[in-house]
Amino acid sequence: MRKFFVLALAAITLLPTSASAQESDNDWTELDFTATVSANLVSRYMWRGIDNAGPSFQPELELGWKGLSLNISGSTPLQKNDGIQDLDVTLGYSLYGFNIGVIDYWTADVDPRNRYFYFGGETECPHQLEANIGYSCEYGSLQAYTMFYGNDYKIDGKRAYSTYIELNVPFRLGGLQWDACVGVTPFESAGTTYEEEYQTASGKTKTHTRGDWMYGESFTCNMASLRATKELEFKHFNVPVFVELHTNPYLQRANIVLGVAIKSL
Repeated sequence: MRKFFVLALAAITLLPTSASAQESDNDWTELDFTATVSANLVSRYMWRGIDNAGPSFQPELELGWKGLSLNISGSTPLQKNDGIQDLDVTLGYSLYGFNIGVIDYWTADVDPRNRYFYFGGETECPHQLEANIGYSCEYGSLQAYTMFYGNDYKIDGKRAYSTYIELNVPFRLGGLQWDACVGVTPFESAGTTYEEEYQTASGKTKTHTRGDWMYGESFTCNMASLRATKELEFKHFNVPVFVELHTNPYLQRANIVLGVAIKSL
């Protein structure tokens, strides 16, 4: 945890220099071209009700032009072997609040050779492609995501088309920005089986096969969260600090997450 706060302080100290360099060139703004950079430090990497890693560093770059956007983000655990490392690339388009997009998720160590430019295989494919459609306005957003390529198979071996639907409602209370989110999966998602040992009443050790699903084995609510954010503003950047209660009703689990986000203006 000490490393977490040291990195946060270092990032806040160094960012004004890079932000000032961006401000010196305004040629791109005449073409309606936008570019933003940000970095998150989180005490726990939670994603759609899934506990992915411990304390993590998450940089992000987004380019935009006339509704088109290219977002590149990633997450790296601060401690080795403390969760997954990933790199995500999103190509999207939005118009009048509606949005569509395609997301490429790459996860390290899925491929034994840890290759990025490798799209072959099935269970060893490190990429997952996902389609996204949704609508956003000042009152909230509704987004739907469906996997259509990569390691996304049901326990019976058929393609799962794992789908996740999320509703987000923002509001202000007590001088803070709040976000209430709920996420569901409408049907069985990708899953695997594993052997679990147990003891019988007579003391004998036996094993039985259990399933483990990415979202759930049927229609279920797999994520419900409440986030409170306080935004600290500076000349060239702002620093939102947030605390989030992140739960998975399906697995009956809950985590509280502290995060520091540094964003260029």
